[in-house]
Amino acid sequence: MKYRFVYWLIGCAFVLSSCGTDDAPVKDEEIYEIRTIGMLSTSEYTVGKIIKLDDKGTWTNWKWGDRKILMSCKAKIRAGVDLNKVKDSDIKVNGKRIEIQLPPPEIISFEMNPDQIKTEMVEISGLRTNFSQQEKNTILRLGEKAIRKDMQQLEILNDAEKNAIVFLTDFYKALGFEEIIIHGTEQDKRNRQID
Repeated sequence: MKYRFVYWLIGCAFVLSSCGTDDAPVKDEEIYEIRTIGMLSTSEYTVGKIIKLDDKGTWTNWKWGDRKILMSCKAKIRAGVDLNKVKDSDIKVNGKRIEIQLPPPEIISFEMNPDQIKTEMVEISGLRTNFSQQEKNTILRLGEKAIRKDMQQLEILNDAEKNAIVFLTDFYKALGFEEIIIHGTEQDKRNRQID
């Protein structure tokens, strides 16, 4: 009876010790696995623009009358973080603590869908001719330029960085890290010119 009790205690001790936390270190290939993701797209905006052109004719250029056009267009903009740019020196591990320096967020794609480009209004008076397709394309390039300029005021890069931080925090929590510190870019870098 005494031996059964001792065996029972040893069995309970073994079971309880095996239920503890896994303190095995995370393998390096798991830590740096984020680089295999490549470009992490974390933010998408759709921006609309109305373009108006008023082309007044004059007697001096032999164009009597006016031409007006109103066009609408939309652009889909995606932003994210290129995790391929994370270097070994950007990741510091100390036990269950990991610290990461993210590369700056960037615009991944800028797409104007031809199906979302519409001529809303055309008004022609006098002896003027209708707008040619080449003139409409020139007007659309002005619209694209205006949208790209407006992107400076959008929070798309900030959102892309915030979402990447959330993604990486969850990724490293799943690997077993308890303290995850992710540094983003500085504010002045975030306000850089978008081409």
